[in-house]
This record gives sequence, structure tokens and C-alpha cells, in this order.
Amino acid sequence: ALDTAGELMDEVPVTGAVAEYRGKRYRVSFSGDDWVALIIDTGDQIPDAFARGDAPAGLGQYETWVKVPLSVLDAEFQRRVTARLHGHVVSLRRQLPDGRVNVEFIGDPAAAKDMGLSGDQYMGWTGVVSRDELTDIHVEETRRA
Repeated sequence: ALDTAGELMDEVPVTGAVAEYRGKRYRVSFSGDDWVALIIDTGDQIPDAFARGDAPAGLGQYETWVKVPLSVLDAEFQRRVTARLHGHVVSLRRQLPDGRVNVEFIGDPAAAKDMGLSGDQYMGWTGVVSRDELTDIHVEETRRA
């Protein structure tokens, strides 16, 4: 992600599927029975790709995906990322192109309102926050068989 001056920002890890291909880890955009679509950076060489396209990344920006067979992956992981926002634990869902982070919170409605999140206690609370508001980022990865 780039900031307004075009500088590369710190990428914040987010919850979701991750695949390792040729020693590099990629977020998985979507998948099928025997393939995954990897989110790639411009210039990444993916010789095993059999399809490519663009998906909305938010704020009118797009990210490039390529489909590769599962058989060419080094490994697959499920990543769970949490952080503290105003003292409460939230799940990090997605980083927007401007660097802000989409968060999800399950818990006390009063705490959710204090954090400026919207939603309800049945569907959960979500919001977009500045990277600077998050502390104690914790990444937990579980390898898929």
C-alpha cells in the first residue's frame, strides 16, 4: 500500500488464508477445489499462473490476483490477526490502499461505540481505523494439511 506521498507503507498483517509459493507468502483472494488465487505485487513472477485478473481493494483501487494450482504451493496457512484498539481486542480484516485497517469486534456494545465501530451484537461490530490506533498486533498461523 502507498501513502499519499507515494511512499511504501508498513503492510499490516490481516486475518485470512495465506499461501507460500516459491518461498514467498501471498494473501489468498479466493480459491477453488484445486487452485488458489494469490494477491500479487506488480513485478512478481508467477510462472505457474493459469489466469489473472483484478479485484477491488477498496477506495477505488484494485489488486492483481493470479490463479495457481494447489500442487505448486509450498504450504497453506490460516492466519488470525488481532490487535488492541482503545484497550479492546479486535480482529484485523483488511488493509485499505490508504493504510487504514478494517477491524471487527465481537463484544460489549458500549465498548464498540467507544471505539467508533458500527454494527450490532448479533452480526458483530466493524469499522475502519488508522494503523496508529492499533497496538499489540498478534499473528497466529495454523498450517493447513
